[in-house]
Amino acid sequence: MKATPLPLLVFLSMGVVERAFADDGAIVPCVDRSVSAAAVSDREDVQAFVQCAYEYVQEMGFDEARRAFHEDARWRSGPTYVFVDVTTPGESRAILFPPDASREGTPWGVLVDDFGTDLIVEFDRVATAFGQGWVYYSFTNPATGRAEPKASYFRAIDWDGTPAVIGAGIYSRDLPGTCAPGEVHAMGLESHPSPRRLAEFVRCAAMELESKGYFAGRSLASDARWRGPSTYVLGIDAYGNTVFTGDPGGPWFGGPVSELNTNADGPFLGRDVIGVGDAFGETYLYYTARNPATGTLQRKTTFVKRVVVNGLPILLASGYYAD
Repeated sequence: MKATPLPLLVFLSMGVVERAFADDGAIVPCVDRSVSAAAVSDREDVQAFVQCAYEYVQEMGFDEARRAFHEDARWRSGPTYVFVDVTTPGESRAILFPPDASREGTPWGVLVDDFGTDLIVEFDRVATAFGQGWVYYSFTNPATGRAEPKASYFRAIDWDGTPAVIGAGIYSRDLPGTCAPGEVHAMGLESHPSPRRLAEFVRCAAMELESKGYFAGRSLASDARWRGPSTYVLGIDAYGNTVFTGDPGGPWFGGPVSELNTNADGPFLGRDVIGVGDAFGETYLYYTARNPATGTLQRKTTFVKRVVVNGLPILLASGYYAD
């Protein structure tokens, strides 16, 4: 960054969802869509999270909101937190910045990110013209200490007589600008399996396949980043045939029906899960399969993503074992 923004502008990290807005654009109250900091997993969560923080200030007052946003787990978890800033150029300052309370009351000055944006100017521009919205930028992730792509949602708020913005943001690990090998890898998924980590893993593998085409098949099938004792990536064509797989028990390239087969005696009892994945683009599947690390049949959760390679659709998949 040209000037690495230490603490984030008012929009730091928190989490709310776009479901905080109804189909007609009206804001959905927190009572109808609530989410805590630890549960924030996507941009929809961020928007809902910010709406709840906004309502909390109105209900509990400024002193209690300040205390809660700093101390309560509902409002602060890892890189997710509520921020409040004055964004008027020349007068900008942090009113609330939980990652570093010493910054509160201190002028932000000029915060230019990796994309050449003065964050203060951008936040103020959107707040002044629209009253709420999203800002996409590069900012220091307090969980890693690195500047990373961040999406923050905010709303204009009168903070004890001062025009300000209240917001939160999210650092996603499955964006083209992220997907760091040291953070998204097979062993990380095996050590801490979850649907969110699984989706990140497959989406990052999909970007590898999209950028390198079929040449990525060999590395996805054999590289340690994509292959662990029980975790592996497999590619399936629209007919259900294996294009490549990291499964130690199967051929790396080419081969008969994959584990996601549609045979009547298969794990899905004849259901066309290939067709489902092709139609929906991304799907979770639940079935029983052989764990290569144990050699036994175990329950498996798999995430499938449709990727177009050289004009042809490929279903990229990986999973973890629940038992």
